[in-house]
Amino acid sequence: MNNYKFSQYLCMNRQLCVFYETLRWLWHKIFFFVREHTPVWYQFDKKHVRGQAVVETLPIHKEWYHIKRPLYRHEHVYYDFDKALAVNPSVQGLALIFFMGIGDYLYTTPMIEALKKKYPQLSLHAHVGAQFDRNNSPLVGKLLENNPHIDKVFYFEGVRHPLIWKNYNYQNALKNIPENFLVVPVYYDYSVKVSHRVHSLFETFGLEVPAEVPVPKMYFPKQPAAAVGEYLIDISQKAEGKKGIVFLQLDSRSSNYTYPHVRALAQGLIDEGYFVLSVTRGGPYENSNYIELDIKRLSINDTWQLLYMLKQKFSVSIISVISVFWAASAGLGLRNLGMHHWIDPKMHNVWYPNIEVVTHHVYPKLPLEKQILAPAESYTAHNRKMVDFQAQWIIKWFKEKFEK
Repeated sequence: MNNYKFSQYLCMNRQLCVFYETLRWLWHKIFFFVREHTPVWYQFDKKHVRGQAVVETLPIHKEWYHIKRPLYRHEHVYYDFDKALAVNPSVQGLALIFFMGIGDYLYTTPMIEALKKKYPQLSLHAHVGAQFDRNNSPLVGKLLENNPHIDKVFYFEGVRHPLIWKNYNYQNALKNIPENFLVVPVYYDYSVKVSHRVHSLFETFGLEVPAEVPVPKMYFPKQPAAAVGEYLIDISQKAEGKKGIVFLQLDSRSSNYTYPHVRALAQGLIDEGYFVLSVTRGGPYENSNYIELDIKRLSINDTWQLLYMLKQKFSVSIISVISVFWAASAGLGLRNLGMHHWIDPKMHNVWYPNIEVVTHHVYPKLPLEKQILAPAESYTAHNRKMVDFQAQWIIKWFKEKFEK
């Protein structure tokens, strides 16, 4: 049974997978005294030391360009491409392997820009999982096609690991990777100890970590899609004279959550004098001050470009659950009232200062002035350990924060 089929088999047998990974981890711990040799350009769970003399003790052949083994649970990898080039000037490029969602990709954009700036001589190829699953969205590839720092984009059929997301099986991507390209999965660390996902990406890729967390980079075509232009005209006419435009994104793929009070929230905002756009179904369709964007007509990047263009004419704000529009709102420079509908101590990894967080739990690693602590009467809890904030309270907090 080859590695690809074995991954498929594990995915269908989670209990077997947990047992297998536990044994593999124990074997590693028992024989921790056996030094593990890796090529100079990556290390497991250990950051690189700068300024040391670089000597490669392993043969430089086909396997040298790949990470030698799957990761253990909670393990991380750190890259150093300076060392790779020092011992092997034949390295021509980096094959960046993506198995992530759209929001996850947005956090990588400042890192990709910095990577290309530091290594302009290296080609950057992107290899993207071609299927939707809990880890991956193939729509990431469409965004990468608009990224000016990426030279080529390829798609591969992969298999998610049911326990360790970093062990996504990307074996089928290898057939499109040229010789002398380092095979580099796009990893980040996500934990309570991490200050921010963007910082983790810079550390992982051996780049100088910026003092301030850079916001996502948004790349739009010079000529917007026809549907963007049509929506822009329609919305501009209808939103004229309103307090502003409020954009709603109230569903999350990663947590399998949809806000249940879309209609009441949208109608309440309209009653307060706003024009409302939404990509989440369930609003007051019959109201001329409400439009639900047709995601079959607009790609996700089209939607962002539409908001960017509307921002030039109107006051535009966002209300969203924690999902892709937390990162997108930061990249677009839009104020966001972010509903955090469950408790996650690692939430600071994905937060930006443009987001006012509605929460029923205090987060010590977030500025207190950016948290709106919801009283018990403002939400309903359910057995999925999530909460539904009542629409009238969301409107109240929106006005308090964004109508100053």
